[in-house]
This record gives sequence, C-alpha cells and structure tokens, in this order.
Amino acid sequence: MKATLRKLAAALALLVPTSASAQAIPNGTFDTWVNRTRLEVPQDWTTVDEGIEGSPFGLLYNTVTTSKDATSRTGAFAAKMESKSDPFLSSYGPIPGGVLLGSANFADVLGVINSRDISNIGGLPFTTRAANMQFYYKLTGTNAAADLAYAIVALTRTVGGTVQTIATGELRIPPAATYTLANIPLAYTSSAIPDSIHIVLVSGTATVRTVGTTLSVDDLVMTGTVASTQNPALAAALTVYPNPSVSGKFQLASPSRPGVATAPYSVTDATGRVVRTAAAAPAGLASGRPLELQGLPAGVYLLHLNTPEGALTHKLLIP
Repeated sequence: MKATLRKLAAALALLVPTSASAQAIPNGTFDTWVNRTRLEVPQDWTTVDEGIEGSPFGLLYNTVTTSKDATSRTGAFAAKMESKSDPFLSSYGPIPGGVLLGSANFADVLGVINSRDISNIGGLPFTTRAANMQFYYKLTGTNAAADLAYAIVALTRTVGGTVQTIATGELRIPPAATYTLANIPLAYTSSAIPDSIHIVLVSGTATVRTVGTTLSVDDLVMTGTVASTQNPALAAALTVYPNPSVSGKFQLASPSRPGVATAPYSVTDATGRVVRTAAAAPAGLASGRPLELQGLPAGVYLLHLNTPEGALTHKLLIP
C-alpha cells in the first residue's frame, strides 16, 4: 500500500512545476479559450493575430498563427504559436505566432517583435516579487534555433502615471521536441512591490523568420519570492556624497565594508530604465569611488549595488 501511495505521489509531482511556491498567472494553463475579433484566442491573453486584425489592413488578414494545441502537457490545451506566411503581408515575411498577457494592439505587437521591451505593453494585476517564471514548452521546425523564439516577463509599478520597471527576465528558447521545463530568473532593479505583470511568448523575433517554426507552451507560473527588505547594517555601511548633487557627480564610500562601495552596480531612472552600469571596482576605491551621472535630467535615481552580502538600493538626487 505504501509503495502504491509513493508511486501516486511521484506521478502527481510530475503534473506541476517543480517549485513549492508556484503563483498562478491568469489562464497560465491555456485551457480556456474565447471567441474575439473573428478569432478563437486564449482568455486573458492577446494574440499576434488580434494585433494585426486591429490594424488598418486587418480585414485583409486571414492567417491564424496562434491556436489551441490538444497535445498539451496537462489539462485540455496548450497555446500553439506557429510562424506562417500570409498572402497579403507576404512582403513582411512569415508572421510569428505569439501571445501577450492582457490587452495589446498592433503597435504593441510590432514593438515586442522589434525590441522585446514589454514593460508598457498589456499586463494584468500582480503583487508578488516572484523569483522566476516557469513554463513547459516544445519548439520545433527546420530553422527553429535561428528564428529566435522568446519568452519575456516584466514586473512593473505605476506611480503618478509613470510606469516603473521592478524586474525583468527573458529567455531565448532553444528547440525541444517534447515538453521541456523552462525557468527564467527575474532580475530586480527596485525594492518596490509590483502591481502588474507583463508576459510575451513568441515563436520568432528574427528579422527573417521561417515558415513552420512552432512553439507550444503550457503550465506557465511564477515561482519563489525575492525579499524587498535590505540588510540595515549593509545600508548603514554605505555613504553617498554629495547627495543631492547638482553636477551629477557622486562618491561612494564604505571603508568598514569595502565590498559594498566597490560592488557592480546599475542606476535606474523614475521609469525603471537603466541609465548607468558598472562592473566591480578595485578594493582601493572603497573610500571614494566616483559615480558620474552628468548630463542626465534632474530627478530621483536609484543606485542598485550587487554586493557580496546582498543587494542594496540607494536613492540619488539631482536637483
């Protein structure tokens, strides 16, 4: 009897992603589909096809690049995204299949394919500082590797009408003939709590794509958590001067903990955009490491240090 229960437990474990702290994404299983804009689409997601149909020439577009995949890993369906040729848009080459979480339009679709920046595209409420995005996928086709299938995720927070990027992650998806677990760690640039999540999955972002490249995705979840609090002793060890700095020139110092001021860093503006990065500095600069933001507009910036003792965030002000 015990052996039977152990086998049952092992079988059930295969039905869910490996993290014990999985956080659901709306219709992350892609089991629920609805009819919208002449198309059958996954609920809570917008497809590339919908974006094109919303363009001025949408009525001439009849290709379906995203559809149900009954050969799902679990549940009823997966989302199947396939690069196809469209007679009307033949000059643009094959159209990739893709889904975007939330609502998106034609300009959003083009932006994702061209730049992979999704912080201002679509999105649904989400308030957890997740550590990873996980999903199962298959990617097949004669030129699948070169077609650059991508999975992209961003956590954001809107303050005063301005969208701030809290964390991002992306994966260039490698070919796989059978369902394979993908894990994308999120890189945080803020200690704030997000209010939205943005996700894009697309079968090809290459300039020249190939007909037949097919990406199927199932069982998408967020996993783990990243603490938003900082080590008080670590924060106390860092001195930033002058701050505010009219010139945009700052000095970092941490004589008692040399690894703090000399750690690799990034600086983000109020929208979460990275405006400066630097590798680790020599230990000799622990008592006075220059950080230069000349030429940037006045405002509040966030310094993110990846110290050996943990992450540290500090505000910088250019009045």
